[in-house]
Amino acid sequence: MFSIKIRLSNIRIVAGIAILSLLLLAGSASADPPPAILKINGNEQTSGIGNNCWKVENETYSICTDYIGIITPAEPLLTRSPFTAHLTLPLQEPPEELGFSTTRVTDDDELREAVNDVRAWRFEGNGGNWYKLPSEREPVINLSLEPGLYVLNVGAKWKDIGSVTYGFLVQVNDPEAEITNNVSSGEKTAGFEVFLAIMTLLLVIVIRRNRRK
Repeated sequence: MFSIKIRLSNIRIVAGIAILSLLLLAGSASADPPPAILKINGNEQTSGIGNNCWKVENETYSICTDYIGIITPAEPLLTRSPFTAHLTLPLQEPPEELGFSTTRVTDDDELREAVNDVRAWRFEGNGGNWYKLPSEREPVINLSLEPGLYVLNVGAKWKDIGSVTYGFLVQVNDPEAEITNNVSSGEKTAGFEVFLAIMTLLLVIVIRRNRRK
């Protein structure tokens, strides 16, 4: 009877070690999808990574991760409408499925403030305007949007690799808005006249002092 208890105890220890090993392996396994890139007017933005199921490298299983919202970078790309966005996916092989949606957002739609250079946005409004893209690694997206802040949500799926949602943030400015921080020609002229008057006054003072000597 004593020997049986020892054997049962050993079995429990071995089983515990096995379970712990599996948990450690699962925790250390890396299955993070690589990000995508969006380019507008020559400026690039690296995507946020949202819901995904991604195959673990050198393994036969995948790890799935769900988020409460769409994840985007903290700072938006700035543009005017209409504009062309160039999407670059991280894998060389084209995806099996590819699509996107655009959603105008405000501060009320943000689930949390920027943490680690990313922001999270609500899902509402993202299912009604889903558009398919050609199954290419570098598709082109032509958009015409009203001024405002937009979340661009991209969904991609690769056979035997996994699926992932990418989030981008784009600020569409008013087409008629002038670029700030530029000095107008009138301001430049007025500034030059003031500078010229000061230099003339200094020159007169110097001449008078020289004459007194």
